[in-house]
Amino acid sequence: MASKHVDANRVVICGGGLSGLTAAISALEAGVPVTLLEKGAELGGNAILSGGMIWTYADYDRMRADIPNGDAMIQWMIHENIDAARTWLATQGVDLGPDQRCHEDFGLGRQMQPPQAIEALGKRFVELGGDLRLESPLDSLITDNGAIRGVRIARDDRVTDEAARAVVLATGGFQGNSELLARYVLKNPSNLYLRSNPWSTGDAFLAATQIGAAASPGMHNIYGHALAAPPARFSKWEFRDVSQHYGQKAVAINLCGERFCDESIGGSEDTLNQSLIHQPEGRGFYIIDHELYDSKDMHASKVVTRVIVDRAKKAGAPVVVADTIEELCKKLSAFGIPEPRVLRELTEFNQLLQSGRGDDLLPPRKLHRLPLVHGPFYAIAVKASITFTMGGLAIDNHGRVVRRTASSSVLANVPAERALDDSDSQVKRIGVEYRQTVIEGLYAAGCDVGNISHYEYAGGLAPALATGRVAGCNAGAFVKQKAG
Repeated sequence: MASKHVDANRVVICGGGLSGLTAAISALEAGVPVTLLEKGAELGGNAILSGGMIWTYADYDRMRADIPNGDAMIQWMIHENIDAARTWLATQGVDLGPDQRCHEDFGLGRQMQPPQAIEALGKRFVELGGDLRLESPLDSLITDNGAIRGVRIARDDRVTDEAARAVVLATGGFQGNSELLARYVLKNPSNLYLRSNPWSTGDAFLAATQIGAAASPGMHNIYGHALAAPPARFSKWEFRDVSQHYGQKAVAINLCGERFCDESIGGSEDTLNQSLIHQPEGRGFYIIDHELYDSKDMHASKVVTRVIVDRAKKAGAPVVVADTIEELCKKLSAFGIPEPRVLRELTEFNQLLQSGRGDDLLPPRKLHRLPLVHGPFYAIAVKASITFTMGGLAIDNHGRVVRRTASSSVLANVPAERALDDSDSQVKRIGVEYRQTVIEGLYAAGCDVGNISHYEYAGGLAPALATGRVAGCNAGAFVKQKAG
């Protein structure tokens, strides 16, 4: 039975990461009661494990060019709202640095310190009168005639109902659910390290799709970075330390001794990681020469290659060093890498680049066309990881979850000079039909929203903040309107 002492005219937020906390505070500011349910024993989600840069593309047209298969409407919503959302975040007691260019200068962001930010937001939520409940995972959603009426919580071997007029799903994706990963991403989820908190197991996705919510396109895409391979050992606080960000400039081989993709493409090494997940055991080696090892260029992790490689070795990952390519290949055979195959692969790579025939490389190499010529040479054992899933629930530009039965299609383009508007009573046409049928009272934010990124990465914290702000404000306004 639903709790009788609690006003049903409230918003329930499921998930206590950046998007959930943002949605919760935003709904409180709208003047309605809010209950925040967090599955774990503490707030923070993936945000607290992140580097803290709240960035996304500075230019919408560049985002569309790089991520054309992402949801144009939601990408526009993030682009339109992120600056105001970052300014709002600073008013909540979060220490933010100034605007700065990042990610090869196409990104724009502000730096937060994740532990301080999560603590400040949690404190702000309680100060505003929010009801915080830890260790309270979402079991399912309660509906009446298709509209949200509450949530069902699984806690202490019991299932209890909580009445609510609106629910915001912000549970962080399904990267911790092997069954869903096998269904949507890859056949063998053991190929992946979980570079994430352990609580994002698709609870929101399962609950919402059970009542008719639409899944987004791009369910097979993920974000993550290759990490130092077993027998390396490291804690969740060291995920960034053992992430192999230099991979785009390396030669990546799988356990068969073969190059398997163009290592250089994409905004960062996470694109290479998406190819590595489909290789045998999700493992391989990143091979570099001493020039890259000793380079002073800093990677996305704000450290140089030497530091990353040394951290991997210290963590226990195999790191092979040799004065010649031939010797390196011989040493790699001790790890099951076929010596003739890998030697042929690296020799061909060097010969084609040195002779100016880089276009003949298969797989191709679009950027960073530098041969391995400066010894000693290094081969660092890596394993693919997942930080969050890019696929999830389909939403509209108000953060409302779309029904599977919606008449919809993905917008090919969104005018950069203005936002799109719509109403519940009509379908807005801008070049193509815009989806309109939503589940009344159900909103989603953060990694529970699907297809913001699609293969290429549009940032994690900035979409979480922007979608959390939109979903929280609109859920609060919806409940206030219904309550009269």
